Amino acid sequence: MASHKIKSYRIIRWVIQVVFLMLFVFFFVQTRYGVLTGYQNLFFRFDPLILIITSIVQRTIMTFALLSIILVVGTIIFGRFFCGFVCPLGKTIDIFDSVIRHKKEIRFSLKNAKYLILLFLVVSAIIGASFLHFFDPLVIFERSLTLAFYPIVTYLIGLFRNLQAAVFTETLIALLVFAAIIGLGFITRRFWCRNLCPLGGLLGFLSKFSWLRFRFTKECKKCGICQSICPTDAIDFENSKIDSAECIDCLACQYNCPDLSIKYGRNLSVVPFDITRRQVIFAIGSGLIAVPLAKTLLHQKIQERLLRPPGSIPEADFLNACIHCGKCMKICPTNGLQPCILEAGFNGIWTPRLVPRIGGCERNCNRCGQLCPTSAIRKLSLEEKTYAVIGTSVIDHSRCIAWEQNMACLICDEACQYNAINSLNETIQGITIPRPFVDERICVGCGICESRCPIEGPTAIQVFSIGEERKKFGSYITEEKVKLRQCEQKSEEAPSGFILDNN
Repeated sequence: MASHKIKSYRIIRWVIQVVFLMLFVFFFVQTRYGVLTGYQNLFFRFDPLILIITSIVQRTIMTFALLSIILVVGTIIFGRFFCGFVCPLGKTIDIFDSVIRHKKEIRFSLKNAKYLILLFLVVSAIIGASFLHFFDPLVIFERSLTLAFYPIVTYLIGLFRNLQAAVFTETLIALLVFAAIIGLGFITRRFWCRNLCPLGGLLGFLSKFSWLRFRFTKECKKCGICQSICPTDAIDFENSKIDSAECIDCLACQYNCPDLSIKYGRNLSVVPFDITRRQVIFAIGSGLIAVPLAKTLLHQKIQERLLRPPGSIPEADFLNACIHCGKCMKICPTNGLQPCILEAGFNGIWTPRLVPRIGGCERNCNRCGQLCPTSAIRKLSLEEKTYAVIGTSVIDHSRCIAWEQNMACLICDEACQYNAINSLNETIQGITIPRPFVDERICVGCGICESRCPIEGPTAIQVFSIGEERKKFGSYITEEKVKLRQCEQKSEEAPSGFILDNN
């Protein structure tokens, strides 16, 4: 009878975990061009770590994540259930750990590290920088799916269907990071969850005050089964103690206890933290040092080609608001949004940048801003998005076919979505050759021209961040811009030989 209950418990828990994992994957799959946004960020909205860190660093309450208060209240009542039943990264780690099947577990614990990482994130946010993207489990899992697995899946599908595979510049790095987190299971079960996850640290801290928790209710025979099967090393059977901060409410101890000595219910006893003063000082000091260090690792010349998506807020605010989840890159229809490496400094790793050579920014798409969970990319209307300048195209005459080789080529002019590229006729040896030039007043830096340029290698026309506009508030539409576009449109519509007075 007992073995039947244990088997049933395991099946029920795995079903619940798989349901949440599949739900996360479903939201990920639905993050694509052509699908209305609105629910794909649901998991992020329930993440209290995102709420706390982004609110501190932005000096404002991030209302998008206020639903995480529900998880906070639930944790105070029931304990750290999110880690045991809901977290998709935790379930993925469980699957891998079940494959490894440890013959003998290595007794290696750094459980205080997750609290110190949490303190490091808070201190860093207070003095002006967010490192949330390196540690939040939901962000890590989303980014890994986007940069590592999505390109592989689209490539395999493309072998059987006419589908262009997604390509990202940091696929290998993202795959290695994800593999390292999962591979920590070779050391001990749920190594990431029990030692390094700051969200687990936050929920663990709240679980210290949880109303319901596991406890020993009668004399334990010291068989040690509960401690051996606990995935987070929360049980000290010798002293009949269960640390509620480490317990993830997986129920394994209760259902496997042969003496039914463990129960779940009201418990006032608390296992105190054993964090030393030296560890606290180290975490605070690391935050104080990391922020200025990260901001100095920035090369201004590299930034000249750093093109942010239209509607991106000013760079300093952008780096703090962006959680580096990769959603904007996945939904980009041209695959032009790519993860930064060091173009925006150390803290800008995995933030989105437009690489026009891969794909420009389509005029009729504003999905990146509509989907961004933290409004690092503003939710602009389709019309206003077309007025947001992210850069300016520059023609290199030494590489341009029309300028250097005196051959007719107006591909960039034909591709321009804003009529910002026009032709200038020049007569050479009796032959009239049209040559393109860029009207900087109208160009928004969408990069379509660069993506279509037929020159191999460095293109003859490239987009630089010259003249970019980054606003946290206010409209990008101005009267001057509207008049310029109207004049350009009239020029295009004017009949041959008709001189248009733009005044």
